[in-house]
Parts: sequence; C-alpha cells; structure tokens
Amino acid sequence: MTDKKYTDVKEIDIMRGGNLNFGPFVSNYKVHEELLDGLLQRGEKCRPGSGNSNLAGIMEDQRGYSQEDKKWFIEHFQPYITSYVEDSARYSGQVMDYRDGKFSTSFTLIDLWINYMKENEQNPEHSHGGMLSWVIFLKVPDLEEERKNYKGKSYGPGGVTFHYGEQQNPTWAQHSYGYFPEVAGMWIFPAQLRHHVMSYKTPGERISVSGNLYFNPPNVPSKTFEEENLQRQNMDFARKVASEIK
Repeated sequence: MTDKKYTDVKEIDIMRGGNLNFGPFVSNYKVHEELLDGLLQRGEKCRPGSGNSNLAGIMEDQRGYSQEDKKWFIEHFQPYITSYVEDSARYSGQVMDYRDGKFSTSFTLIDLWINYMKENEQNPEHSHGGMLSWVIFLKVPDLEEERKNYKGKSYGPGGVTFHYGEQQNPTWAQHSYGYFPEVAGMWIFPAQLRHHVMSYKTPGERISVSGNLYFNPPNVPSKTFEEENLQRQNMDFARKVASEIK
C-alpha cells in the first residue's frame, strides 16, 4: 500500500473549526414613511444653531431636537434599538437572555439632532460619544452624474465610510466600508466607530438625523438625558433633606 503524499494539497482534508464574528456590528434598517415625516416636521421647528456643537464637520445648519421630540423618538424608535441589540447578539453567537442582566434594550437618549447638509459641506473622520449612534436619511440629492465623473480614490461624492482597525491591514482584509445614503435608511453603529462623510458639488440638500445613547440596566425604562439628570437632582435633594433631618 502506497503512503499518501500530503504535499498534494488537493488530497488534504481541511478541518475547519469555524470563524469568529468579531468586530463592530453595524446594521441598516428601513424607517417607515410616517416616522420620516415626523422627524422632518419636528426638525423644521427646531431652533437653527442648536445642534451638536461637538461635531467635527463643516455644516452650517444643525439643529437640536426639543425634549418633547426626544420623548417622541424614544417611543417610536425603541423597536429599532431593540432589533439592533438582538441582531448584534446573533452576529456574535450569543444567546439572548435578559434575566442574567447582560443584555438590555433600555437606553438613555443623550442627544438628537438634525443636519441640513449642502454642497461643499462635509464631516471629516470622527466618532461619537455614548455607546450607540445612528444616522437616518430623510432626503438625499441626486448625485449620480457627479459620481460617474469622480476620479478620486475615496468612496465618492456624498458617500459615508466606516473605518475600523489598523490601516496596515493587508489589502484583502477590509478595514473600511462605504455606502451611498438612501432615503429612509437608518444605520446603527457603535459610537466609537470612526466614520466620515464626503462632500459633493451638485446643488442640493441632504437632510439626516443623528443621535447617541447609552444603555440602562435591565428593567429601567428608556428616557432622555434630561430626565435622568432631573431624577439625579431629585435624589440628591432627597438625600440632603434626609441628612439635615438627622
């Protein structure tokens, strides 16, 4: 009987042990039209210049939503956050069990703002605060012709790119992912994930809504950051009164 020559790659039986779904989990959802209208109408009532001042971008018109708007957002977008948490658990091979306290879909909404982006404006590479962030596109200009004539190396006019890991990765190991925004698209991603938004030259407005949150312990209702601050102030006041009585 002749021994097998294992130098012949075709005859080697590769025993795979599986692969690791590791790294930032990013998910894309389609938002219902009535919710898009709600965000747009409420955004038009926001005070100009009241948006997130910590952004690195060059956008003149950013507006922060009101406290009532944030409560409305929590009520209507809780299912999207819940879906993200559950999808993320499946991605990483974890078993969802809310009883052990490891998973929670309750959150505190830190901030929520609307961006009115125009031609020649951009957002250079940056990350967000909190634990989870998102962007929802309410309106996008037609940039098809501009993209056809684009000769650069980046993703292209109006494109959004996520960056993760070291830049020295081999070319076949992707450390970035780019996409072109579409109306009703909602991208949810870890707040620390670096990303940037390319500018465009075609006249037109792109309207998007962004926000940040951190997760609460299980069984704690979702709430706004202002509500949490008020609860803390009330607790501090109660402790102070109790100590004075003693």
